[in-house]
Amino acid sequence: MARTEKNTKIALNTVYTIAGALVLNGVLQLLVYPRLASELGAERNGTVLYIMAFVNILGPSVGQALNNSRLVLRRDMEVRNGDFNIEILLYSAAGIFGTLLIAGSSLPSAGAAAAAALLILLTNFRYYGDVEYRLSLRYRGFFIYYTVCGAGYAAGYLLYRLTGYWILIFLTGEAAALVWLALTGMVFRRFFTRSAFFGTVMQKGAALVLSYFVTNLTLNIDRLYLRHMLGGEAVTVYYVASLIGKTLVLFIAPVNVIVISYLTKSNVRLSRKRFIQYAAYGCAAAAVFFVICEIGTPLFIRLFYPDLTEAVRPVLTVVTLTQILAMLSAYLFIVVLTFTHERWQLLLQCCHLVLVLLMISLMTPAGGLRGFSAAVLAANICRVAAVLALGFVKAGKHQP
Repeated sequence: MARTEKNTKIALNTVYTIAGALVLNGVLQLLVYPRLASELGAERNGTVLYIMAFVNILGPSVGQALNNSRLVLRRDMEVRNGDFNIEILLYSAAGIFGTLLIAGSSLPSAGAAAAAALLILLTNFRYYGDVEYRLSLRYRGFFIYYTVCGAGYAAGYLLYRLTGYWILIFLTGEAAALVWLALTGMVFRRFFTRSAFFGTVMQKGAALVLSYFVTNLTLNIDRLYLRHMLGGEAVTVYYVASLIGKTLVLFIAPVNVIVISYLTKSNVRLSRKRFIQYAAYGCAAAAVFFVICEIGTPLFIRLFYPDLTEAVRPVLTVVTLTQILAMLSAYLFIVVLTFTHERWQLLLQCCHLVLVLLMISLMTPAGGLRGFSAAVLAANICRVAAVLALGFVKAGKHQP
């Protein structure tokens, strides 16, 4: 009976996690981004996506990394809120400096630059903030947290319609979630209070932040590279083509949590046969998702981005397959990391980023957006192959 209750609780927590992501991304993908694309036009909307790429790189890289770091370190250390809050402030300052240095010319005024800097800071803390509910396993609170954030985005859209400043959408959403957490949670209490383990927290966190940074830079490389090489319209077209696939990638995280929970329950290493079985499950799921995306994405684009339907069509299948392979590799990484050292993840992520940069540099100048799309697909095929090979070799060393 106890085991049944535990499984029911895990299932319910997974539902709360996915539901929270659905609410937030539903507001963003069904209201905010389609309306911005329609009202600003493809070129100006591409600039918005370019600026938001820096936010989307830094938010998970800093906030989510330190979120996960706290979950791990609490088992062995009596850490304090300030250990992580101070670290977030330091990384945020570095991220803001880098963003303004690279993208400052795309921000029309000092006020816009200040707003972008504030958005980075708030987003970093918002990604970190849901650790409140992961520490206590109160995933109903997780759902409420992201519902408040989604409601804040909807309210921010109304402010944008009144003022014309698109960044208010995102500032209002992030601020709403953080205000809610500050009023109801504990992780921002005694904000600067540190423990004796502050140095260790910094050291451990740095390695994880670097790993997440490489991953999120790779995920958003399309916005950064295309904006400089082909302009804002190309950014918008590729974003819309990849939208459904990238949304599916977001939902693989809760599945990965369940997978790693069960695989790490015992000290028994996976055999090569079991690894092949898990890989086969992942490939089968990826094939199903690909078919769903091939059917659903054109319908979604015609409904929410009708002006971009023809522009997206030539690259749609290639971009969809690229995103599905990204989802598959994320799942395979989780399986492989249960019986290999974490350094393999960072090594393969770095190699993948280098390969992406090399291939898009070679193929985009001659092939334009189609060349870019083909280059990223080829790099993702290589990534999946590399993870499969690593898992096959390493699992073979632990045959029962």
